[in-house]
Amino acid sequence: MSILPRRNVLLSSLLLGTAHIISHQQEAIAAPSIDDVDDSTKTKSSFEAKPFHSAAYTLKEYTNSIVASRDTNISPKEVYDTISSTYLQEAYDAAIKSNTIPRALDVGAGAGVSTEVLYKLGYHEIDALDWSGTAWTRYVIDDPMGYCPPSVKFYELDDERYLDQWRAANSNSNNDGDGGDKHLFDIIIFNFAVNESKAQQFAKELLNKQHGRLLAPINTSTDYWLKQTYQVLDSDGKVLWSAVDVGAWSVQFQPDVTQDTCSGVWCAPFNGFEKKR
Repeated sequence: MSILPRRNVLLSSLLLGTAHIISHQQEAIAAPSIDDVDDSTKTKSSFEAKPFHSAAYTLKEYTNSIVASRDTNISPKEVYDTISSTYLQEAYDAAIKSNTIPRALDVGAGAGVSTEVLYKLGYHEIDALDWSGTAWTRYVIDDPMGYCPPSVKFYELDDERYLDQWRAANSNSNNDGDGGDKHLFDIIIFNFAVNESKAQQFAKELLNKQHGRLLAPINTSTDYWLKQTYQVLDSDGKVLWSAVDVGAWSVQFQPDVTQDTCSGVWCAPFNGFEKKR
Protein backbone atom coordinates (compact mmCIF):
# COMPACT_ATOMS: atom_id res chain seq x y z
CA MET A 1 0.00 0.00 0.00
CA SER A 2 2.68 2.54 -0.83
CA ILE A 3 2.39 5.60 -3.02
CA LEU A 4 5.30 7.25 -4.69
CA PRO A 5 7.81 6.16 -7.34
CA ARG A 6 11.60 5.92 -7.96
CA ARG A 7 14.22 3.25 -8.85
CA ASN A 8 16.74 0.36 -8.31
CA VAL A 9 17.25 -3.02 -6.68
CA LEU A 10 18.06 -3.75 -3.01
CA LEU A 11 19.97 -6.58 -1.34
CA SER A 12 18.99 -10.14 -2.06
CA SER A 13 16.49 -11.50 -4.57
CA LEU A 14 13.50 -13.61 -3.58
CA LEU A 15 14.16 -17.11 -2.36
CA LEU A 16 13.72 -19.65 -3.96
CA GLY A 17 -9.20 -22.43 -4.13
CA THR A 18 -10.23 -19.42 -3.27
CA ALA A 19 -10.02 -17.95 0.20
CA HIS A 20 -12.61 -16.78 2.65
CA ILE A 21 -12.29 -13.19 3.81
CA ILE A 22 -12.69 -12.90 7.56
CA SER A 23 -14.67 -9.70 7.93
CA HIS A 24 -16.07 -9.96 11.45
CA GLN A 25 -13.96 -9.70 14.57
CA GLN A 26 -15.56 -12.70 16.27
CA GLU A 27 -14.89 -14.76 13.19
CA ALA A 28 -11.30 -13.56 13.14
CA ILE A 29 -10.73 -15.06 16.56
CA ALA A 30 -12.44 -18.31 15.67
CA ALA A 31 -10.66 -18.78 12.34
CA PRO A 32 -8.86 -22.15 12.35
CA SER A 33 -5.08 -22.11 12.64
CA ILE A 34 -2.56 -24.76 11.74
CA ASP A 35 -1.65 -24.65 15.45
CA ASP A 36 -4.93 -26.52 15.87
CA VAL A 37 -3.85 -29.27 13.49
CA ASP A 38 -2.15 -32.38 14.83
CA ASP A 39 1.65 -32.13 14.49
CA SER A 40 1.75 -35.30 12.39
CA THR A 41 -0.20 -33.52 9.66
CA LYS A 42 2.09 -30.48 9.46
CA THR A 43 3.92 -31.76 6.42
CA LYS A 44 5.16 -30.14 3.25
CA SER A 45 2.43 -31.82 1.23
CA SER A 46 -0.39 -30.68 3.51
CA PHE A 47 0.53 -26.99 3.49
CA GLU A 48 2.43 -26.55 0.23
CA ALA A 49 0.54 -28.69 -2.27
CA LYS A 50 -0.53 -25.49 -4.01
CA PRO A 51 1.28 -22.27 -3.04
CA PHE A 52 -0.25 -18.90 -2.33
CA HIS A 53 -0.55 -16.69 -5.39
CA SER A 54 -1.88 -13.22 -6.10
CA ALA A 55 -2.60 -12.35 -9.71
CA ALA A 56 -1.12 -8.93 -8.92
CA TYR A 57 2.32 -10.41 -8.18
CA THR A 58 3.66 -9.94 -11.71
CA LEU A 59 2.42 -6.34 -11.91
CA LYS A 60 5.02 -4.89 -9.54
CA GLU A 61 7.78 -2.81 -11.13
CA TYR A 62 10.70 -0.68 -10.06
CA THR A 63 10.10 2.98 -9.19
CA ASN A 64 6.35 2.86 -9.80
CA SER A 65 3.33 2.02 -7.70
CA ILE A 66 0.36 0.43 -9.47
CA VAL A 67 -3.28 1.10 -8.57
CA ALA A 68 -4.89 -2.12 -7.30
CA SER A 69 -8.14 -0.61 -5.99
CA ARG A 70 -9.48 2.71 -4.78
CA ASP A 71 -7.80 2.09 -1.43
CA THR A 72 -4.69 0.13 -2.41
CA ASN A 73 -1.57 0.46 -4.51
CA ILE A 74 0.90 -2.26 -5.45
CA SER A 75 4.15 -0.89 -4.07
CA PRO A 76 7.29 -0.23 -6.14
CA LYS A 77 9.39 -3.38 -6.46
CA GLU A 78 12.02 -1.89 -4.15
CA VAL A 79 9.61 -2.57 -1.28
CA TYR A 80 9.45 -6.29 -2.05
CA ASP A 81 13.22 -6.48 -2.45
CA THR A 82 13.50 -4.99 1.04
CA ILE A 83 11.15 -7.62 2.46
CA SER A 84 13.54 -10.21 0.99
CA SER A 85 16.57 -8.71 2.75
CA THR A 86 19.10 -10.54 4.90
CA TYR A 87 17.84 -8.98 8.15
CA LEU A 88 14.41 -10.51 7.68
CA GLN A 89 15.74 -13.83 6.39
CA GLU A 90 17.55 -14.27 9.72
CA ALA A 91 14.19 -14.55 11.49
CA TYR A 92 13.13 -17.37 9.19
CA ASP A 93 16.41 -19.23 9.69
CA ALA A 94 16.10 -18.91 13.47
CA ALA A 95 12.53 -20.25 13.43
CA ILE A 96 13.62 -23.27 11.38
CA LYS A 97 16.53 -23.96 13.75
CA SER A 98 14.12 -23.92 16.70
CA ASN A 99 11.90 -26.48 14.91
CA THR A 100 8.91 -24.14 14.71
CA ILE A 101 6.78 -23.18 11.73
CA PRO A 102 7.77 -19.62 10.69
CA ARG A 103 4.87 -17.20 11.18
CA ALA A 104 4.40 -13.83 9.49
CA LEU A 105 2.01 -10.92 9.97
CA ASP A 106 1.38 -8.89 6.81
CA VAL A 107 -0.21 -5.56 7.80
CA GLY A 108 -1.79 -3.64 4.94
CA ALA A 109 -1.64 -6.68 2.66
CA GLY A 110 -3.70 -5.03 -0.07
CA ALA A 111 -3.65 -7.14 -3.23
CA GLY A 112 -1.54 -9.87 -1.61
CA VAL A 113 1.78 -9.14 -3.33
CA SER A 114 3.67 -8.75 -0.06
CA THR A 115 1.92 -11.90 1.18
CA GLU A 116 3.26 -13.84 -1.79
CA VAL A 117 6.77 -12.46 -1.22
CA LEU A 118 6.59 -13.73 2.36
CA TYR A 119 5.24 -17.09 1.21
CA LYS A 120 8.09 -17.50 -1.28
CA LEU A 121 10.55 -16.69 1.51
CA GLY A 122 9.21 -19.70 3.42
CA TYR A 123 6.62 -18.08 5.67
CA HIS A 124 3.69 -20.36 4.95
CA GLU A 125 1.68 -19.52 8.06
CA ILE A 126 0.60 -15.93 7.48
CA ASP A 127 -2.00 -13.60 8.91
CA ALA A 128 -2.64 -10.96 6.24
CA LEU A 129 -4.87 -8.01 7.05
CA ASP A 130 -6.22 -4.87 5.47
CA TRP A 131 -9.15 -2.69 6.41
CA SER A 132 -10.34 -2.94 2.78
CA GLY A 133 -10.67 -6.37 1.19
CA THR A 134 -11.37 -5.04 -2.31
CA ALA A 135 -7.91 -5.63 -3.81
CA TRP A 136 -7.50 -9.01 -2.08
CA THR A 137 -10.85 -10.15 -3.44
CA ARG A 138 -9.94 -9.02 -6.95
CA TYR A 139 -6.48 -10.56 -7.19
CA VAL A 140 -6.53 -13.50 -4.77
CA ILE A 141 -10.14 -14.69 -4.67
CA ASP A 142 -11.92 -13.70 -7.88
CA ASP A 143 -9.04 -13.96 -10.33
CA PRO A 144 -8.72 -17.56 -11.59
CA MET A 145 -4.93 -17.33 -11.20
CA GLY A 146 -5.19 -16.41 -7.52
CA TYR A 147 -5.03 -19.01 -4.73
CA CYS A 148 -4.91 -18.88 -0.94
CA PRO A 149 -3.98 -22.08 0.95
CA PRO A 150 -5.51 -22.76 4.39
CA SER A 151 -2.35 -21.69 6.23
CA VAL A 152 -2.74 -18.12 4.92
CA LYS A 153 -5.64 -16.15 6.40
CA PHE A 154 -6.91 -12.75 5.37
CA TYR A 155 -8.61 -10.49 7.90
CA GLU A 156 -10.62 -7.55 6.60
CA LEU A 157 -9.66 -5.49 9.65
CA ASP A 158 -7.48 -2.48 10.35
CA ASP A 159 -4.41 -3.12 12.50
CA GLU A 160 -5.96 -1.70 15.69
CA ARG A 161 -9.03 -3.94 15.53
CA TYR A 162 -6.81 -6.91 14.66
CA LEU A 163 -4.58 -6.17 17.66
CA ASP A 164 -7.60 -6.01 19.97
CA GLN A 165 -8.75 -9.43 18.80
CA TRP A 166 -5.23 -10.91 18.91
CA ARG A 167 -4.92 -9.78 22.53
CA ALA A 168 -8.29 -11.22 23.46
CA ALA A 169 -7.52 -14.55 21.83
CA ASN A 170 -3.98 -14.94 23.15
CA SER A 171 -3.86 -13.21 26.52
CA ASN A 172 -3.65 -16.47 28.48
CA SER A 173 -1.16 -18.22 26.20
CA ASN A 174 1.21 -15.25 26.26
CA ASN A 175 1.41 -15.33 30.04
CA ASP A 176 1.52 -19.04 30.75
CA GLY A 177 5.28 -19.35 30.22
CA ASP A 178 4.86 -22.64 28.39
CA GLY A 179 4.33 -22.54 24.65
CA GLY A 180 3.26 -18.90 24.79
CA ASP A 181 5.47 -18.04 21.82
CA LYS A 182 3.40 -20.06 19.38
CA HIS A 183 1.04 -17.14 18.78
CA LEU A 184 3.86 -14.64 18.28
CA PHE A 185 5.26 -13.77 14.87
CA ASP A 186 8.75 -14.28 13.51
CA ILE A 187 8.28 -11.37 11.14
CA ILE A 188 5.88 -8.43 10.88
CA ILE A 189 5.60 -6.27 7.77
CA PHE A 190 3.85 -2.90 7.59
CA ASN A 191 2.85 -1.77 4.11
CA PHE A 192 1.80 1.74 5.08
CA ALA A 193 3.39 4.59 7.01
CA VAL A 194 3.20 4.44 10.79
CA ASN A 195 4.34 6.51 13.72
CA GLU A 196 7.27 5.15 15.71
CA SER A 197 5.03 4.40 18.69
CA LYS A 198 2.90 1.94 16.70
CA ALA A 199 5.93 0.14 15.25
CA GLN A 200 7.40 -0.17 18.76
CA GLN A 201 4.10 -1.46 20.13
CA PHE A 202 3.75 -4.23 17.55
CA ALA A 203 7.43 -5.18 17.84
CA LYS A 204 7.39 -5.51 21.62
CA GLU A 205 4.03 -7.22 21.89
CA LEU A 206 3.69 -9.49 18.84
CA LEU A 207 7.22 -10.47 17.83
CA ASN A 208 8.99 -13.66 18.86
CA LYS A 209 11.21 -12.58 21.75
CA GLN A 210 14.30 -14.47 20.61
CA HIS A 211 14.60 -13.57 16.94
CA GLY A 212 11.54 -11.62 15.73
CA ARG A 213 11.93 -8.82 13.19
CA LEU A 214 9.56 -6.01 12.17
CA LEU A 215 9.88 -3.97 8.97
CA ALA A 216 7.98 -0.68 8.78
CA PRO A 217 8.13 2.71 7.04
CA ILE A 218 8.23 4.99 10.08
CA ASN A 219 7.43 8.69 9.86
CA THR A 220 10.53 10.85 10.18
CA SER A 221 8.49 12.98 12.61
CA THR A 222 5.35 11.98 14.50
CA ASP A 223 2.23 12.44 12.36
CA TYR A 224 4.27 13.76 9.41
CA TRP A 225 2.97 11.58 6.58
CA LEU A 226 5.04 12.97 3.71
CA LYS A 227 8.32 11.20 4.48
CA GLN A 228 9.30 7.92 6.14
CA THR A 229 12.41 5.97 7.07
CA TYR A 230 12.37 2.23 6.45
CA GLN A 231 13.39 0.48 9.68
CA VAL A 232 13.92 -3.06 10.91
CA LEU A 233 13.22 -3.50 14.63
CA ASP A 234 13.79 -6.41 16.99
CA SER A 235 11.37 -7.48 19.74
CA ASP A 236 12.80 -4.85 22.12
CA GLY A 237 12.08 -2.11 19.59
CA LYS A 238 15.78 -1.65 18.86
CA VAL A 239 16.54 -0.37 15.35
CA LEU A 240 18.74 -2.87 13.49
CA TRP A 241 18.67 -1.20 10.08
CA SER A 242 17.25 1.95 8.55
CA ALA A 243 17.18 3.69 5.18
CA VAL A 244 15.64 6.90 3.90
CA ASP A 245 16.13 5.78 0.29
CA VAL A 246 15.98 2.25 -1.10
CA GLY A 247 18.04 2.28 -4.25
CA ALA A 248 16.77 5.39 -6.02
CA TRP A 249 13.30 5.14 -4.48
CA SER A 250 12.61 7.64 -1.72
CA VAL A 251 10.59 5.88 0.97
CA GLN A 252 7.02 7.20 1.08
CA PHE A 253 3.87 5.21 1.79
CA GLN A 254 0.17 5.77 2.26
CA PRO A 255 -0.69 7.15 5.72
CA ASP A 256 -2.11 5.11 8.58
CA VAL A 257 -5.89 5.43 8.22
CA THR A 258 -6.45 4.76 11.93
CA GLN A 259 -4.76 7.99 12.98
CA ASP A 260 -6.66 11.23 13.59
CA THR A 261 -3.97 13.15 11.72
CA CYS A 262 -4.48 11.12 8.53
CA SER A 263 -5.84 13.48 5.87
CA GLY A 264 -6.44 13.43 2.13
CA VAL A 265 -7.84 10.94 -0.35
CA TRP A 266 -6.32 7.92 1.44
CA CYS A 267 -8.11 8.79 4.68
CA ALA A 268 -11.60 9.06 6.15
CA PRO A 269 -14.10 10.32 5.19
CA PHE A 270 -12.95 10.15 1.56
CA ASN A 271 -12.16 6.41 1.51
CA GLY A 272 -15.08 5.15 3.60
CA PHE A 273 -12.94 3.99 6.52
CA GLU A 274 -14.64 4.10 9.93
CA LYS A 275 -12.39 4.56 12.93
CA LYS A 276 -12.68 2.35 15.99
CA ARG A 277 -14.70 4.02 18.73
